[in-house]
Amino acid sequence: MGGGGWPFYLLTLIVLTCAYFRHSSIDSADPYKCDAALSTGRWLDPPQSARSKTPFQKWQPEGCMLRPYNAKAVSSCLATGLGRDAVVVGDSTARELFWAMARKLNATSAKAQIGKVVEKHKDIKFVEGRTTLDFIWDPFLTSTELPHYLAASKKIADDPGATPMSKDLVVVGAGLWFAKEKARPVAEFEKAMDKIVAPIQTLDKDVMDYPAKKMVYFMPVIPPFYDLLDEEHKSTLSKSDVNQMNKYMLHLPTVYGVDVLQSFLEMVADPVAEAYQPNGLHVSNTVSDRMADVVFNLRCNQVNQDYPYAGTCCYDYPQFWEQTIFLVLGTILLAGLGWIELQEWLGTSTEEAYYGIKDHLPLIRAMLVIWAGLVYCYICDRTQLFDKVQKLYNNQDFFIFIFGIAAVGVLSTRRSATPSRPGQEKSANVDQPFLSRDQTDEWKGWMQLFILAYHYTGASQVLWIYKYIRICVASYLFMTGYGHASYFYTKKDFSMKRVIAVNIRINLLSMLLPWMMHGDYLFYYFAPLVTYWYAIIYITMAVKSDWNQDLKLFLVKIGIACSCTTYLHTQPWILEPGFTMINSIFGSKWEAREWLFRCALDQFIVYVGMIVAVLYIRNTKTPAPPAPPLDSLGTTAPIQPGMSPALQKKLYFVASGAALIVYTIAAHTRNTKTSSNQLHTFISPLAILAFIHLRNCTPTLRNYYSAVYAWIGKISLETFVLQYHIWLAADTKGLLSLGIFGRGAMPDGSTWWTSGMGLSRWVDCLTMGVVFIWVSWCVADATGVVSARVMKALFD
Repeated sequence: MGGGGWPFYLLTLIVLTCAYFRHSSIDSADPYKCDAALSTGRWLDPPQSARSKTPFQKWQPEGCMLRPYNAKAVSSCLATGLGRDAVVVGDSTARELFWAMARKLNATSAKAQIGKVVEKHKDIKFVEGRTTLDFIWDPFLTSTELPHYLAASKKIADDPGATPMSKDLVVVGAGLWFAKEKARPVAEFEKAMDKIVAPIQTLDKDVMDYPAKKMVYFMPVIPPFYDLLDEEHKSTLSKSDVNQMNKYMLHLPTVYGVDVLQSFLEMVADPVAEAYQPNGLHVSNTVSDRMADVVFNLRCNQVNQDYPYAGTCCYDYPQFWEQTIFLVLGTILLAGLGWIELQEWLGTSTEEAYYGIKDHLPLIRAMLVIWAGLVYCYICDRTQLFDKVQKLYNNQDFFIFIFGIAAVGVLSTRRSATPSRPGQEKSANVDQPFLSRDQTDEWKGWMQLFILAYHYTGASQVLWIYKYIRICVASYLFMTGYGHASYFYTKKDFSMKRVIAVNIRINLLSMLLPWMMHGDYLFYYFAPLVTYWYAIIYITMAVKSDWNQDLKLFLVKIGIACSCTTYLHTQPWILEPGFTMINSIFGSKWEAREWLFRCALDQFIVYVGMIVAVLYIRNTKTPAPPAPPLDSLGTTAPIQPGMSPALQKKLYFVASGAALIVYTIAAHTRNTKTSSNQLHTFISPLAILAFIHLRNCTPTLRNYYSAVYAWIGKISLETFVLQYHIWLAADTKGLLSLGIFGRGAMPDGSTWWTSGMGLSRWVDCLTMGVVFIWVSWCVADATGVVSARVMKALFD
């Protein structure tokens, strides 16, 4: 079995060994990456970099990803119905964090309430739905309420019944007013903080270290941007005093075991004016928003995060019984097969040693390859053993990918030797037919590589790239319609055997992954999408199958099917009851509107593929026209004036090129994804038909192909599905990283090879990419074996 066998098992063992080493040594002090979010991080998009036009959107802690919190996520974490919400206590720097938290709940209401504030130095209450945020103005930390909040929050970890003063989240921040108003600011600040933190230092280590049990966080003293301060503040806010206060704050975790948000200091470690408000005292809204995200990720990720798992900081992935059973059964099967393989290797095996399963060993080996691939997905994306980092689009990164993909394609170009018809021997001199197997595999391959680059670089935010990705997806569906219609038209095989075989091949991996990853089948949308359209193709071709041979009647069938699906795509109420029932039984998250939206994006291209298939088959089977008649003298009668074949080819070539230009111009007239999607549905056939004509218009173009692209095309289904967990991370929201080539290492722009993603990320990309492609190959081969064996068992 190509790609399977002992090399794959050895790779699995190496991965597990490395994962265990990482867990037991490198991350042993911070297994859930809480401290990483609490104390580390750097900006991926600082203003001095050309990586983003809107800086301070991407904050990257070491080895984990922050989840951007919205109103629904904040409310579900804090609004428990027990009167337990959040309180921020301190000075104006803490108030900025309070308003950032309020903006997470409702930005419009927060802005309106800020505009109504007359006296800034007072308590504030912000209410949104069942969630309440309180701000207590206490610049010198002398409030009588603060000790009660802290004591109640200490108790709540062990007694969820709580007290009226208990809060799900308490954040304390002060310092600048000590520097401004006190004669001995550092000493007074330390005295006030000691009085606060001493009573809560007895919190159990489990409470302090485990996600969801952290209730109280202390802000460091956020230093101002001195170049923007007015003269009064410059004279009173001493840099030395602020630094001494922060030095004390950073010792609190060691002395008292409390949590200090050191990452806030990292956010302004390289201060620039863009990170601050015009007064220089407070950070900008974008920076304070990221501070709020840090706090909510620390407090809430474990409380209310469900699939997909976008926030990996301070998170202990839940374990489910299905995963345990899958791991245990696979391990037992692996051990049994290992024993048999060992006996074969030692030459001591007997017929009895096979326990009657010798004939089934290829199937067992294939099942174990798939099992190992799923386990690898689990390790990568359902444990904290690998780092997860954020994407950030950069033109240079994307075009380096594209250049590399193009170079590989060019260097692997060769003449196709695949027989053009059954029974024909392989030969490099064979003229390939229209859309030959090598050509369609190549087509799928380069598109898949393009899609991988698109996802890895985070190019989904770039509209013009998104438009071409939509053409790639439409092209896959065109080939779906073309290939299956060709089979049904020529073979007239509408048996359940064929239907089951196709669906096992398409869906085996996409059905197993949701079980292993505790996810959702529709999340891996391409396999469900192809399955849906296969069902439409089957019904269209099978019903009144005798009509298929009559072109007019066939087109009537296509028109009826197209009308029915187009109507279905606009009527979510038809599917909603079924989706609701499935969700209630299986705990899935199927949404009829979202699913029908995906189906409608390319609702015509499948039918175009079917029509092209039938027209091509009919054309190739049409006998050649009879020879021109002889005149009375026995010579050939003159041919009527007409267009020569050579001229026809030239005109078709020009027309196809013009069609691509027209498509490009039309597509770029749309400036939003919504309007682009609306146009795409109707004009994508134009671009695809033009491409396939140009690709087949000369013998040279038709007979040469890229071997690497074709190889990738053969495993395109597996690469599309497995990329979600072993090429990307956090259910496609981030990138997978080994974390051993310099955590958080980012470019300084000094040389071309450290720009863009940074050298460490390129190393991760290449390392994880090679493993990803190899695993996909192994799983694809094993899936073919399992599918064949299942079909043999069912129908032979």
